[in-house]
Amino acid sequence: MSVAFRQLRVYVRGIIILTVAVAIALVLFKNRDHTVSVWFFGLTDDAEQVNVVSLMLCTAAGTLVSWWALSLAWALWRDMREVKRLRTIDGARKVLDQRAAELEERERRVDGKLQEAIAKEQEGGDEQT
Repeated sequence: MSVAFRQLRVYVRGIIILTVAVAIALVLFKNRDHTVSVWFFGLTDDAEQVNVVSLMLCTAAGTLVSWWALSLAWALWRDMREVKRLRTIDGARKVLDQRAAELEERERRVDGKLQEAIAKEQEGGDEQT
């Protein structure tokens, strides 16, 4: 049943994509002869007529480029958060390593003093006998 269900899903998705592609092609084909005057931040002249199909294609391209730029910005923001988190973890790890080294040095000093005390006591005990 799982294979049949997946096959049905693939066919339904294919039909949906094909339907959308035909609808887009039909809209572009039906509007190929229409023109419109467009103001676009002074880059176009209001008196000049622009083909509607080229306007739709430019709008679609601009939308795709904007979406791409937005996804890049989102990825950059996510990477910056990850770098900040890793930097915090690295700083904490350095502090822990430093504390471990200090603790090891203290243990070495205490062990040395303990060995000296044991050696002195043994020397003192040998002198009494």
